[in-house]
Amino acid sequence: MIDDVHVRGDADPRVWFDEHYRDAADQVLRFLGEDGISLRRKRVADVGCGDGIIDLGLAVKGKPAKLVGYDLHQTDVDALGRAATAAGVCEALPKCLSFTTSEPDRIPCPNAQYDIVVTWSVFEHVSYPVRMLAEIRRILKPDGILFLQLWPFFYSEHGGHLWPHFDEPFPHLLRGDAEIREAIRGKRPTDVSRSDAVEEYDSLNRITLDQLHTALLAAGLLVTKLEVLSTAVHVPREIAHLPLSLIGTSGVKLLAAQAAGAV
Repeated sequence: MIDDVHVRGDADPRVWFDEHYRDAADQVLRFLGEDGISLRRKRVADVGCGDGIIDLGLAVKGKPAKLVGYDLHQTDVDALGRAATAAGVCEALPKCLSFTTSEPDRIPCPNAQYDIVVTWSVFEHVSYPVRMLAEIRRILKPDGILFLQLWPFFYSEHGGHLWPHFDEPFPHLLRGDAEIREAIRGKRPTDVSRSDAVEEYDSLNRITLDQLHTALLAAGLLVTKLEVLSTAVHVPREIAHLPLSLIGTSGVKLLAAQAAGAV
């Protein structure tokens, strides 16, 4: 069953699978493809692969020579295989696809191994952005490319990852942390899904676009392509004093390459 795969919040498991196997993977392939960059026969790493659904989409449609998903938690390949079969994608996971665990500031991989590194909706949670970006630069080949997507930034409308729990916009900027944790847990503090939601909220590093750029530069990576993600939002009076560049920037997609002389 598809619902064996971890699903955040109240998302329908089939919708979750489709959004990541098709929409997210296609966005990665399209963003790279617009610049003439293909995964075909390339060595690819995904940093923060989670349940592996995006990687499955990249492996099936991009046809890399090798794709390794790295995450702090071991990816459940059996659940991913069952989900793929239930969705009619494939009967067995592609041979080029594998998964392994990493650490918050280290990727267990020799230098200069990958042509392309991708990361999707991860860097709002990374505890040590400069260190992890330096690790990404280290495992990239000298002419390698990083694709990075971050959504949502903390100060944007959905930046607290709280949409399953609050109907109003910007709840994380209008309420205190303790109130948010109490509201998520409600009267069932032992509920696993609610505990996961609190843990996810507490993991947010509150990085901004400019801080992300600074971290990239500090890690020896130069942005070569940028797409700022934004939508129309209604701004509550209580936060109308905040910089519009913060509350109006919901996410980013970018490509980055190694800076000349980076060590």
